[in-house]
Amino acid sequence: METPRAVSRGKKVSRITQSYVLIGLIVALSVVATIVNPRFISINNIINVFQQIAVLGIVASGVGMLLVAGEIDISVGTQVSLIGVVLAFIIQTVTHIPAGSPGAWLTPFAIPLAVLAAFVLGALLGAINGITVIKSRAASFIITLGFSTVYSGISLIATGGGAYVLLGKFSTLGRGKILNILPVAIPIFIGVILISFVILKYTKYGRFLYAIGGNRKAAFVSGINTVRVTLTAFIVVGILDALAALILISQIGSALANSGDTYSLDALAAVIVGGMSLTGGRGTALSIFLGVVLIGLISNSLVIMQVNPFLRNVVIGAIIIVAVTAAQYSAERE
Repeated sequence: METPRAVSRGKKVSRITQSYVLIGLIVALSVVATIVNPRFISINNIINVFQQIAVLGIVASGVGMLLVAGEIDISVGTQVSLIGVVLAFIIQTVTHIPAGSPGAWLTPFAIPLAVLAAFVLGALLGAINGITVIKSRAASFIITLGFSTVYSGISLIATGGGAYVLLGKFSTLGRGKILNILPVAIPIFIGVILISFVILKYTKYGRFLYAIGGNRKAAFVSGINTVRVTLTAFIVVGILDALAALILISQIGSALANSGDTYSLDALAAVIVGGMSLTGGRGTALSIFLGVVLIGLISNSLVIMQVNPFLRNVVIGAIIIVAVTAAQYSAERE
């Protein structure tokens, strides 16, 4: 009979092995893409890849930490879209207030107001999702899937099917570069990953997330406020979605009703491929990072190798199926 320590050691080895497998896949994919097109391994392309995955990495960090607690948020993509629409609407509206009108004094504060509104809205959307999941006691997957449709509808109503254009008024986060070399979005992405690492590995809150994801009833009996921790995790998702929306809208310079919709699938794919368990209680910041990098490299390599871009979603969907199947098989063997 295996001792608890032996089982724990076995799970740890399994997670380490999975990280090595992901690193191996990343290296193998890079080698193949480089053989097909040597430009893939260039410094400029590597920087480009990390700039492209910055938004995904930020969204995936929130999704990953929530998934550790055994909950799923499918609405993250439409949250990013809605927050982006509100952000761009405020900037466009306030900057066009005629001089001499009663609200003209707000014009210099258009961007700070929009950024503040984005974070407040992100926290509010996260709280709405969390409260509804907790109070309804329904599966978070279904609840957030419903909210995804709601947020998408609100974005369409707000834009009227059109777009809010910023005309270069908010470009630093998405297009700015440090020392004219490193895009601003990359250190923000790395910073979020590092903060996620610290939270999950070294804080009491992180331990609570793992405990709730491992066994919610046991966590509650042991004195953990499962409602508060779960709600906080949903709010964190919303706040990170707001940060992602700021960078995304800054990059593209406009906001459409569906600007961030694809991040729901991509973020879920990244964390699952990285080794997160759909039932909770397992996964690390390294899992999130490696999953995001792999998804980003797949997208970039398809472009570099001049593969039909419509094949991207087919590949990512297949990866999710394989990853979930492998995770289930692994869980049954433990």
